[in-house]
Amino acid sequence: MKIRKLPESELEIMIALWEADEPVPRNYFDKKLQEKKNWADSTILSLLGRLQEKGFLSCQKQGNRNLYAPLISEEEYLAYENRNFLQRFHENSIQNLVASLVKSQDLTMSDLEDLQRYLDQMKKEG
Repeated sequence: MKIRKLPESELEIMIALWEADEPVPRNYFDKKLQEKKNWADSTILSLLGRLQEKGFLSCQKQGNRNLYAPLISEEEYLAYENRNFLQRFHENSIQNLVASLVKSQDLTMSDLEDLQRYLDQMKKEG
């Protein structure tokens, strides 16, 4: 299945679902998102339906309720978003990304030293 970029509202649902770490009923989203969002039941059901159509989650009937579970892991989606961001904004170049972060002063010398240690470790591990 091809992963597509999710609108912010659908991504909020998926983040809540990934945090659950198990299949959850619809009312889980009320509790989980009540501080961030004040969505009506129909809005949550609509978002869940769209995510199911897109292949991001499954819906299984258990007794008189539906349980929702992710079909795409958070890691898979994050990898997609990272690749997409790198391609769109940095010509698919890690070097361009790091240069941009240094130029904007979002990376400190300490961050660069940490990055170098990480890269050295990755080289050792092959």
